[in-house]
Amino acid sequence: MRADRVTVRFSPTPRLPLLLALAALPALFPGLLWLSLALAAALTGVALADLAASRRTIEAERRVENPLSLGEENPVRLAFRCHGAPVTLEVCDDLPLHLEPAGEWPVVRLEEGAWVEVGYRVRPGRRGRYAIGPLHGRYRSRLGLWNRMITWPITDEVRVYPNLLAVRQYEVAMRQGRQMEGLKRARLRGAGTEFESLREYQEGDEFRAINWPATARRGSLVTNLYQVDRSQPIMLLVDAGRLMIPQIQGLSRLDYVLNAAMLLATVAAERGDQVGLMLFGGEVKAFVPPRKGRRQVMAMLESLYDLQPEQVEPDYGRMLGWFAARHRRRSLLVLFTDLVDPEINRGLTAHLSALAARHLVLVVTLTDPALLALSRCIPENAQQAYEKATALEVLAQRAETRARLQRSGVLVIDVPPSSFSAAVVNQYLQIKEQGRL
Repeated sequence: MRADRVTVRFSPTPRLPLLLALAALPALFPGLLWLSLALAAALTGVALADLAASRRTIEAERRVENPLSLGEENPVRLAFRCHGAPVTLEVCDDLPLHLEPAGEWPVVRLEEGAWVEVGYRVRPGRRGRYAIGPLHGRYRSRLGLWNRMITWPITDEVRVYPNLLAVRQYEVAMRQGRQMEGLKRARLRGAGTEFESLREYQEGDEFRAINWPATARRGSLVTNLYQVDRSQPIMLLVDAGRLMIPQIQGLSRLDYVLNAAMLLATVAAERGDQVGLMLFGGEVKAFVPPRKGRRQVMAMLESLYDLQPEQVEPDYGRMLGWFAARHRRRSLLVLFTDLVDPEINRGLTAHLSALAARHLVLVVTLTDPALLALSRCIPENAQQAYEKATALEVLAQRAETRARLQRSGVLVIDVPPSSFSAAVVNQYLQIKEQGRL
Protein backbone atom coordinates (compact mmCIF):
# COMPACT_ATOMS: atom_id res chain seq x y z
CA MET A 1 0.00 0.00 0.00
CA ARG A 2 1.20 3.52 -0.84
CA ALA A 3 0.78 6.54 1.45
CA ASP A 4 -0.82 9.71 0.04
CA ARG A 5 -0.38 12.13 2.94
CA VAL A 6 2.51 12.20 5.35
CA THR A 7 3.22 13.81 8.71
CA VAL A 8 6.64 15.44 9.15
CA ARG A 9 8.18 16.49 12.45
CA PHE A 10 11.67 17.55 13.43
CA SER A 11 13.75 17.65 16.59
CA PRO A 12 17.34 18.68 17.37
CA THR A 13 19.98 16.02 17.68
CA PRO A 14 22.28 16.03 20.76
CA ARG A 15 24.86 17.79 18.59
CA LEU A 16 22.91 21.09 18.46
CA PRO A 17 22.59 21.75 22.25
CA LEU A 18 26.20 20.67 22.66
CA LEU A 19 27.35 23.30 20.15
CA LEU A 20 25.16 25.93 21.80
CA ALA A 21 26.73 25.08 25.16
CA LEU A 22 30.19 25.47 23.65
CA ALA A 23 29.17 28.82 22.17
CA ALA A 24 28.19 29.99 25.66
CA LEU A 25 31.58 29.20 27.19
CA PRO A 26 33.23 32.60 26.35
CA ALA A 27 30.54 34.31 28.47
CA LEU A 28 32.22 32.82 31.53
CA PHE A 29 35.16 35.16 30.98
CA PRO A 30 34.90 38.93 31.60
CA GLY A 31 34.40 40.97 28.46
CA LEU A 32 33.64 38.01 26.17
CA LEU A 33 29.85 38.01 26.39
CA TRP A 34 29.69 39.60 22.95
CA LEU A 35 31.62 36.63 21.55
CA SER A 36 29.15 34.14 23.02
CA LEU A 37 26.24 36.09 21.56
CA ALA A 38 27.91 36.26 18.18
CA LEU A 39 28.67 32.55 18.17
CA ALA A 40 25.13 31.72 19.29
CA ALA A 41 23.66 33.92 16.57
CA ALA A 42 25.89 32.38 13.92
CA LEU A 43 25.11 28.87 15.13
CA THR A 44 21.39 29.63 15.12
CA GLY A 45 21.60 30.81 11.53
CA VAL A 46 23.54 27.73 10.49
CA ALA A 47 21.07 25.47 12.31
CA LEU A 48 18.06 27.09 10.64
CA ALA A 49 19.72 26.83 7.25
CA ASP A 50 20.52 23.16 7.92
CA LEU A 51 16.90 22.56 8.91
CA ALA A 52 15.58 24.23 5.76
CA ALA A 53 18.00 22.27 3.57
CA SER A 54 16.88 18.98 5.12
CA ARG A 55 13.40 19.11 3.63
CA ARG A 56 12.67 16.13 1.39
CA THR A 57 9.61 14.61 -0.19
CA ILE A 58 9.81 10.85 0.28
CA GLU A 59 7.24 8.41 -1.08
CA ALA A 60 6.73 5.06 0.63
CA GLU A 61 5.01 1.76 -0.12
CA ARG A 62 4.53 -1.41 1.92
CA ARG A 63 3.82 -4.92 0.63
CA VAL A 64 2.94 -7.70 3.07
CA GLU A 65 2.36 -11.37 2.37
CA ASN A 66 -1.20 -12.11 3.40
CA PRO A 67 -1.91 -14.41 5.16
CA LEU A 68 1.07 -14.72 7.50
CA SER A 69 2.19 -18.04 8.97
CA LEU A 70 2.23 -18.46 12.74
CA GLY A 71 5.68 -18.73 14.30
CA GLU A 72 7.52 -18.23 11.01
CA GLU A 73 9.52 -15.27 9.73
CA ASN A 74 7.24 -13.69 7.12
CA PRO A 75 8.70 -11.09 4.71
CA VAL A 76 7.53 -7.47 4.60
CA ARG A 77 8.75 -5.37 1.67
CA LEU A 78 9.15 -1.57 1.86
CA ALA A 79 9.88 0.75 -1.05
CA PHE A 80 10.96 4.41 -0.93
CA ARG A 81 11.61 7.18 -3.44
CA CYS A 82 13.32 10.42 -2.44
CA HIS A 83 12.77 13.75 -4.21
CA GLY A 84 15.81 15.75 -3.18
CA ALA A 85 19.40 15.20 -2.10
CA PRO A 86 20.39 11.68 -0.96
CA VAL A 87 19.60 10.69 2.64
CA THR A 88 20.09 7.67 4.88
CA LEU A 89 16.68 6.65 6.19
CA GLU A 90 15.99 4.57 9.31
CA VAL A 91 12.55 2.96 9.18
CA CYS A 92 10.23 1.01 11.46
CA ASP A 93 6.63 -0.18 11.32
CA ASP A 94 3.90 0.27 13.90
CA LEU A 95 3.33 -3.41 14.66
CA PRO A 96 0.48 -4.64 16.87
CA LEU A 97 0.85 -6.94 19.85
CA HIS A 98 1.75 -10.52 18.83
CA LEU A 99 3.58 -9.37 15.69
CA GLU A 100 7.29 -8.97 16.38
CA PRO A 101 10.12 -7.96 14.04
CA ALA A 102 12.65 -10.73 13.52
CA GLY A 103 15.95 -8.86 13.71
CA GLU A 104 16.92 -5.21 13.33
CA TRP A 105 14.85 -2.56 11.60
CA PRO A 106 16.22 -1.71 8.15
CA VAL A 107 18.32 1.31 7.21
CA VAL A 108 18.26 2.36 3.55
CA ARG A 109 20.26 4.84 1.47
CA LEU A 110 18.01 6.85 -0.84
CA GLU A 111 19.31 8.48 -3.99
CA GLU A 112 17.35 11.20 -5.73
CA GLY A 113 14.47 10.02 -7.90
CA ALA A 114 15.05 6.26 -7.66
CA TRP A 115 12.82 3.68 -5.99
CA VAL A 116 14.74 1.61 -3.46
CA GLU A 117 13.40 -1.58 -1.88
CA VAL A 118 14.25 -2.87 1.56
CA GLY A 119 12.61 -5.40 3.81
CA TYR A 120 12.37 -7.01 7.18
CA ARG A 121 10.68 -10.09 8.60
CA VAL A 122 7.85 -10.31 11.08
CA ARG A 123 7.20 -13.28 13.36
CA PRO A 124 3.56 -13.68 14.52
CA GLY A 125 3.10 -15.11 18.00
CA ARG A 126 -0.64 -15.70 17.78
CA ARG A 127 -3.22 -16.49 15.12
CA GLY A 128 -5.92 -13.96 14.26
CA ARG A 129 -6.60 -10.73 12.37
CA TYR A 130 -4.30 -7.74 12.89
CA ALA A 131 -3.70 -4.24 11.53
CA ILE A 132 -0.17 -3.05 10.79
CA GLY A 133 -0.22 0.67 11.49
CA PRO A 134 1.69 3.66 10.09
CA LEU A 135 5.21 3.42 8.72
CA HIS A 136 7.79 5.64 10.41
CA GLY A 137 11.08 6.96 9.04
CA ARG A 138 13.86 9.16 10.36
CA TYR A 139 16.87 10.80 8.77
CA ARG A 140 19.42 13.42 9.82
CA SER A 141 20.11 16.77 8.25
CA ARG A 142 23.34 17.20 6.32
CA LEU A 143 25.18 18.79 9.28
CA GLY A 144 23.63 16.35 11.74
CA LEU A 145 21.91 19.08 13.77
CA TRP A 146 18.34 17.88 13.18
CA ASN A 147 16.32 14.68 12.98
CA ARG A 148 13.40 14.71 10.58
CA MET A 149 10.69 12.19 11.40
CA ILE A 150 8.20 11.16 8.73
CA THR A 151 5.03 9.14 9.31
CA TRP A 152 3.31 7.58 6.32
CA PRO A 153 -0.34 6.70 7.15
CA ILE A 154 -0.14 3.23 5.62
CA THR A 155 -2.31 0.52 7.18
CA ASP A 156 -2.51 -3.13 6.18
CA GLU A 157 -4.97 -5.71 7.47
CA VAL A 158 -3.29 -9.09 7.80
CA ARG A 159 -4.45 -12.51 8.89
CA VAL A 160 -2.23 -14.91 10.77
CA TYR A 161 -2.96 -18.50 9.79
CA PRO A 162 -1.64 -21.69 11.32
CA ASN A 163 1.89 -22.44 10.15
CA LEU A 164 1.53 -23.06 6.42
CA LEU A 165 5.24 -23.63 5.83
CA ALA A 166 4.85 -27.42 5.93
CA VAL A 167 1.86 -27.18 3.57
CA ARG A 168 3.85 -25.09 1.09
CA GLN A 169 6.83 -27.46 1.30
CA TYR A 170 4.51 -30.37 0.59
CA GLU A 171 2.93 -28.60 -2.41
CA VAL A 172 6.36 -27.72 -3.84
CA ALA A 173 7.54 -31.30 -3.35
CA MET A 174 4.45 -32.62 -5.16
CA ARG A 175 4.97 -30.22 -8.09
CA GLN A 176 8.59 -31.31 -8.37
CA GLY A 177 7.73 -34.98 -8.14
CA ARG A 178 9.66 -35.63 -4.93
CA GLN A 179 8.88 -36.61 -1.36
CA MET A 180 8.57 -34.06 1.46
CA GLU A 181 11.10 -34.59 4.23
CA GLY A 182 9.64 -36.58 7.13
CA LEU A 183 6.80 -38.15 5.13
CA LYS A 184 6.86 -41.74 4.02
CA ARG A 185 6.51 -42.50 0.34
CA ALA A 186 3.00 -43.81 -0.11
CA ARG A 187 2.22 -46.22 -2.90
CA LEU A 188 -0.89 -45.42 -4.92
CA ARG A 189 -1.91 -49.03 -4.51
CA GLY A 190 -3.41 -50.57 -1.44
CA ALA A 191 -6.36 -52.57 -0.18
CA GLY A 192 -9.26 -50.78 -1.80
CA THR A 193 -12.13 -52.39 -3.69
CA GLU A 194 -10.81 -52.73 -7.26
CA PHE A 195 -8.16 -55.45 -7.77
CA GLU A 196 -4.91 -54.31 -9.38
CA SER A 197 -2.04 -56.78 -8.86
CA LEU A 198 -0.17 -59.13 -6.51
CA ARG A 199 2.93 -58.55 -4.40
CA GLU A 200 4.91 -60.19 -1.62
CA TYR A 201 3.34 -59.92 1.82
CA GLN A 202 4.59 -56.97 3.90
CA GLU A 203 4.26 -56.34 7.61
CA GLY A 204 1.02 -54.50 8.31
CA ASP A 205 -0.95 -56.09 5.45
CA GLU A 206 -4.37 -57.29 6.54
CA PHE A 207 -4.94 -61.04 6.86
CA ARG A 208 -7.97 -60.87 4.56
CA ALA A 209 -5.80 -59.48 1.74
CA ILE A 210 -3.65 -62.62 1.49
CA ASN A 211 -4.16 -64.49 -1.78
CA TRP A 212 -4.05 -68.12 -0.66
CA PRO A 213 -3.97 -69.80 -4.10
CA ALA A 214 -1.04 -67.58 -5.17
CA THR A 215 0.63 -68.21 -1.80
CA ALA A 216 0.38 -71.98 -2.35
CA ARG A 217 1.86 -71.71 -5.84
CA ARG A 218 4.82 -69.50 -4.80
CA GLY A 219 5.50 -71.00 -1.42
CA SER A 220 5.44 -67.59 0.32
CA LEU A 221 2.74 -65.20 1.43
CA VAL A 222 1.29 -63.09 -1.39
CA THR A 223 -1.03 -60.11 -0.93
CA ASN A 224 -3.73 -58.79 -3.23
CA LEU A 225 -3.27 -55.14 -4.20
CA TYR A 226 -6.24 -52.93 -5.01
CA GLN A 227 -6.65 -49.40 -6.24
CA VAL A 228 -6.74 -47.13 -3.22
CA ASP A 229 -10.28 -45.91 -2.56
CA ARG A 230 -10.77 -42.19 -3.07
CA SER A 231 -13.44 -39.75 -1.96
CA GLN A 232 -13.50 -41.23 1.55
CA PRO A 233 -14.55 -38.94 4.43
CA ILE A 234 -11.80 -37.70 6.76
CA MET A 235 -13.12 -35.72 9.75
CA LEU A 236 -10.74 -33.67 11.88
CA LEU A 237 -12.12 -33.23 15.40
CA VAL A 238 -10.15 -30.56 17.25
CA ASP A 239 -10.39 -30.04 21.00
CA ALA A 240 -10.11 -26.29 21.71
CA GLY A 241 -10.74 -26.46 25.45
CA ARG A 242 -8.44 -25.80 28.39
CA LEU A 243 -6.24 -28.81 27.61
CA MET A 244 -5.03 -27.01 24.47
CA ILE A 245 -3.94 -23.80 26.23
CA PRO A 246 -0.52 -24.84 27.67
CA GLN A 247 2.45 -23.80 25.59
CA ILE A 248 5.27 -25.99 24.34
CA GLN A 249 8.35 -24.26 22.95
CA GLY A 250 6.52 -20.97 22.44
CA LEU A 251 3.31 -22.25 20.80
CA SER A 252 0.08 -23.44 22.37
CA ARG A 253 -0.94 -27.06 21.97
CA LEU A 254 -3.80 -25.88 19.78
CA ASP A 255 -1.35 -24.16 17.42
CA TYR A 256 0.60 -27.38 16.93
CA VAL A 257 -2.65 -29.24 16.37
CA LEU A 258 -3.89 -26.80 13.73
CA ASN A 259 -0.55 -26.90 11.91
CA ALA A 260 -0.76 -30.70 11.71
CA ALA A 261 -4.47 -30.65 10.86
CA MET A 262 -3.98 -28.34 7.89
CA LEU A 263 -1.10 -30.43 6.52
CA LEU A 264 -3.24 -33.56 6.85
CA ALA A 265 -6.17 -31.80 5.16
CA THR A 266 -3.92 -30.75 2.27
CA VAL A 267 -2.53 -34.25 1.77
CA ALA A 268 -5.97 -35.86 2.00
CA ALA A 269 -7.47 -33.38 -0.47
CA GLU A 270 -4.56 -33.99 -2.84
CA ARG A 271 -5.39 -37.71 -2.76
CA GLY A 272 -9.05 -37.13 -3.58
CA ASP A 273 -10.58 -37.66 -0.15
CA GLN A 274 -13.32 -35.56 1.42
CA VAL A 275 -12.06 -33.55 4.38
CA GLY A 276 -14.14 -31.92 7.10
CA LEU A 277 -13.54 -30.18 10.41
CA MET A 278 -15.19 -29.79 13.79
CA LEU A 279 -13.56 -27.54 16.39
CA PHE A 280 -15.09 -27.59 19.85
CA GLY A 281 -14.63 -26.53 23.45
CA GLY A 282 -17.66 -26.17 25.69
CA GLU A 283 -19.67 -26.05 22.45
CA VAL A 284 -19.08 -26.44 18.73
CA LYS A 285 -17.04 -23.43 17.60
CA ALA A 286 -16.63 -24.36 13.93
CA PHE A 287 -18.03 -27.09 11.71
CA VAL A 288 -17.11 -27.64 8.06
CA PRO A 289 -18.83 -30.68 6.47
CA PRO A 290 -16.51 -32.98 4.50
CA ARG A 291 -15.98 -32.10 0.86
CA LYS A 292 -13.32 -32.61 -1.78
CA GLY A 293 -10.86 -30.17 -3.28
CA ARG A 294 -8.39 -27.44 -2.52
CA ARG A 295 -11.15 -24.91 -1.87
CA GLN A 296 -12.31 -27.05 1.03
CA VAL A 297 -8.91 -26.68 2.71
CA MET A 298 -9.13 -22.90 2.35
CA ALA A 299 -12.66 -22.94 3.79
CA MET A 300 -11.33 -24.83 6.81
CA LEU A 301 -8.54 -22.30 7.24
CA GLU A 302 -10.97 -19.40 7.15
CA SER A 303 -13.18 -21.04 9.77
CA LEU A 304 -10.44 -21.64 12.34
CA TYR A 305 -7.54 -19.24 11.87
CA ASP A 306 -8.72 -16.71 14.50
CA LEU A 307 -10.17 -19.17 17.03
CA GLN A 308 -8.36 -19.44 20.36
CA PRO A 309 -8.56 -22.16 23.05
CA GLU A 310 -11.09 -21.58 25.82
CA GLN A 311 -10.68 -22.02 29.56
CA VAL A 312 -13.46 -24.65 29.61
CA GLU A 313 -13.67 -28.39 30.09
CA PRO A 314 -14.41 -30.16 26.79
CA ASP A 315 -17.72 -32.03 26.93
CA TYR A 316 -16.68 -35.03 24.85
CA GLY A 317 -19.98 -36.85 25.28
CA ARG A 318 -22.12 -33.96 24.03
CA MET A 319 -19.71 -32.93 21.27
CA LEU A 320 -19.11 -36.42 19.89
CA GLY A 321 -22.83 -37.16 20.16
CA TRP A 322 -23.59 -33.95 18.24
CA PHE A 323 -21.19 -35.07 15.53
CA ALA A 324 -22.42 -38.68 15.37
CA ALA A 325 -26.01 -37.50 14.87
CA ARG A 326 -24.98 -35.50 11.80
CA HIS A 327 -22.40 -37.80 10.25
CA ARG A 328 -23.22 -41.50 9.89
CA ARG A 329 -21.10 -42.59 6.93
CA ARG A 330 -18.03 -44.60 7.96
CA SER A 331 -15.10 -42.20 8.14
CA LEU A 332 -11.64 -41.72 9.51
CA LEU A 333 -12.14 -39.59 12.63
CA VAL A 334 -8.95 -37.85 13.73
CA LEU A 335 -9.38 -36.45 17.25
CA PHE A 336 -6.72 -33.96 18.35
CA THR A 337 -6.74 -33.65 22.14
CA ASP A 338 -4.58 -34.30 25.22
CA LEU A 339 -4.46 -37.23 27.63
CA VAL A 340 -3.54 -35.50 30.87
CA ASP A 341 -6.59 -35.93 33.14
CA PRO A 342 -7.28 -39.58 34.14
CA GLU A 343 -10.94 -38.90 35.03
CA ILE A 344 -11.64 -37.20 31.69
CA ASN A 345 -9.71 -39.91 29.85
CA ARG A 346 -11.97 -42.67 31.18
CA GLY A 347 -15.05 -40.90 29.87
CA LEU A 348 -13.34 -40.17 26.57
CA THR A 349 -12.45 -43.85 26.12
CA ALA A 350 -16.09 -44.86 26.54
CA HIS A 351 -17.31 -42.34 23.96
CA LEU A 352 -14.62 -43.25 21.43
CA SER A 353 -15.28 -46.97 21.87
CA ALA A 354 -18.87 -46.34 20.78
CA LEU A 355 -17.72 -44.33 17.75
CA ALA A 356 -15.19 -47.03 16.81
CA ALA A 357 -18.05 -49.44 16.16
CA ARG A 358 -18.94 -47.44 13.03
CA HIS A 359 -15.83 -45.35 12.26
CA LEU A 360 -12.07 -45.73 12.26
CA VAL A 361 -10.91 -43.50 15.11
CA LEU A 362 -7.43 -42.01 15.47
CA VAL A 363 -6.52 -40.03 18.61
CA VAL A 364 -3.59 -37.64 18.23
CA THR A 365 -1.83 -36.11 21.24
CA LEU A 366 1.31 -34.07 21.75
CA THR A 367 4.09 -35.17 24.10
CA ASP A 368 5.81 -32.33 25.96
CA PRO A 369 9.62 -32.65 25.48
CA ALA A 370 10.15 -30.92 28.84
CA LEU A 371 8.13 -33.66 30.53
CA LEU A 372 10.24 -36.34 28.85
CA ALA A 373 13.44 -34.56 29.88
CA LEU A 374 12.27 -34.39 33.51
CA SER A 375 11.47 -38.10 33.54
CA ARG A 376 15.00 -38.94 32.34
CA CYS A 377 17.00 -36.55 34.50
CA ILE A 378 19.18 -37.58 37.44
CA PRO A 379 17.91 -35.62 40.47
CA GLU A 380 20.45 -33.60 42.41
CA ASN A 381 18.13 -32.41 45.17
CA ALA A 382 14.72 -33.06 46.70
CA GLN A 383 12.93 -30.60 44.40
CA GLN A 384 14.28 -32.30 41.27
CA ALA A 385 13.38 -35.71 42.68
CA TYR A 386 9.80 -34.53 43.25
CA GLU A 387 9.59 -33.09 39.71
CA LYS A 388 10.89 -36.33 38.22
CA ALA A 389 8.39 -38.40 40.19
CA THR A 390 5.55 -36.16 39.01
CA ALA A 391 6.70 -36.41 35.39
CA LEU A 392 6.91 -40.20 35.60
CA GLU A 393 3.41 -40.36 37.07
CA VAL A 394 1.96 -38.20 34.28
CA LEU A 395 3.69 -40.28 31.60
CA ALA A 396 2.43 -43.49 33.20
CA GLN A 397 -1.14 -42.15 33.17
CA ARG A 398 -0.79 -41.24 29.50
CA ALA A 399 0.54 -44.71 28.68
CA GLU A 400 -2.36 -46.32 30.55
CA THR A 401 -4.87 -44.22 28.62
CA ARG A 402 -3.20 -45.05 25.30
CA ALA A 403 -3.35 -48.75 26.09
CA ARG A 404 -7.03 -48.51 27.10
CA LEU A 405 -7.90 -46.71 23.88
CA GLN A 406 -6.01 -49.23 21.76
CA ARG A 407 -7.82 -52.12 23.44
CA SER A 408 -11.06 -50.39 22.42
CA GLY A 409 -10.04 -50.42 18.76
CA VAL A 410 -8.81 -46.81 18.66
CA LEU A 411 -5.52 -45.85 17.00
CA VAL A 412 -3.30 -43.52 19.04
CA ILE A 413 -0.39 -41.20 18.18
CA ASP A 414 1.53 -39.55 21.03
CA VAL A 415 4.68 -37.83 19.75
CA PRO A 416 6.75 -34.66 20.43
CA PRO A 417 6.43 -31.45 18.36
CA SER A 418 9.44 -32.22 16.14
CA SER A 419 7.66 -35.14 14.46
CA PHE A 420 4.03 -34.27 15.17
CA SER A 421 2.72 -33.22 11.74
CA ALA A 422 4.69 -35.89 9.87
CA ALA A 423 3.47 -38.63 12.23
CA VAL A 424 -0.17 -37.66 11.66
CA VAL A 425 0.16 -37.64 7.87
CA ASN A 426 2.15 -40.88 7.82
CA GLN A 427 -0.55 -42.62 9.86
CA TYR A 428 -3.17 -41.42 7.38
CA LEU A 429 -1.10 -42.70 4.44
CA GLN A 430 -0.66 -46.07 6.13
CA ILE A 431 -4.40 -46.34 6.77
CA LYS A 432 -5.11 -45.57 3.12
CA GLU A 433 -2.52 -48.02 1.85
CA GLN A 434 -3.87 -50.81 4.04
CA GLY A 435 -7.45 -50.03 3.05
CA ARG A 436 -8.67 -49.84 6.63
CA LEU A 437 -11.53 -47.51 5.76
